[in-house]
Amino acid sequence: MTREETLQRLQVIRDKGSRALRLLESKPLTDAALAEIQSLARWLKEELQTEYKRTLPEGVQKTMTMFELSVYSPTIEETWKHSGISRLRIDDIPDQRWQEPLEAVVYTAGKYLP
Repeated sequence: MTREETLQRLQVIRDKGSRALRLLESKPLTDAALAEIQSLARWLKEELQTEYKRTLPEGVQKTMTMFELSVYSPTIEETWKHSGISRLRIDDIPDQRWQEPLEAVVYTAGKYLP
């Protein structure tokens, strides 16, 4: 992937996480907002897991650009392993416990974005 493509992917991750956080902070939480938060969190969890698994093998890393190796792959790994999104129970009703993992996703994915 090019530098622009990797930054764009991180931007989408950050934007979806930000949207979920804004919805989570809205009061009162409507059924539609709860469903959208779950949908966004599910997408984030699946996307981060897929990208983490895709960038992990050494064979794949040999084909990556320097930017992917030095920025994108470590950012995805950190986000997947340390944000708490991997342990988030997506089928539960979103509540304040979801805030910290979502904030960590937004922060980590956005570290290298303008």
